[in-house]
Amino acid sequence: MASVDENQIHHAIEQAYQLIVEAHRNMTDIWRTHVLFTRQWWFGVGLSICPWLFWIGFRDKRATGQFLLSGLTMNIVSSWLDQLGIAMGLLHYHWEVIPFMPANFPWNFSLLPVTVMFLHQYKSGIHPLFKALLFGGFSAFVAEPVSQMADLYHPVNWKHTYSFPIYVGLYLLASSIAKRGVDCTDSSSVDK
Repeated sequence: MASVDENQIHHAIEQAYQLIVEAHRNMTDIWRTHVLFTRQWWFGVGLSICPWLFWIGFRDKRATGQFLLSGLTMNIVSSWLDQLGIAMGLLHYHWEVIPFMPANFPWNFSLLPVTVMFLHQYKSGIHPLFKALLFGGFSAFVAEPVSQMADLYHPVNWKHTYSFPIYVGLYLLASSIAKRGVDCTDSSSVDK
């Protein structure tokens, strides 16, 4: 097996990074001249901010820590899965709210986590699997098609049916995290 010179590897990596920098420059130019202040941009801003304002106003303050932990779980895992799908050419998003932030920001950093946090908070007696199926069905078969019709989400080699079990699993993971979370109202319980 032929040995590859480390300098060649470093040079190849630097060239790849330069392509990424150039792509970001191009995307920022497109954003500044064609995206900023469009109807889709305002919609993304609203979807990024309004769910959090609603949650702040109506959350159960006694379990804020638990809910935030489940929302953070949803944020991290859904963002990672979306980036994986984007990198593999399965799907992509348009209309970034802010350049250098993923275009899926309104979904993964706002809509999905806040929806999951509210589902955990309300009707806590309902079995998590039922809520997971409801969340998965709504997200995959209502939210994704509406986002696609609004030209915000573009599945390339992806079907909404693929998303359904992923959303169900994400909800169950976040639900499990919420149940194990720490209640922020009783600081003495942390030391026990």
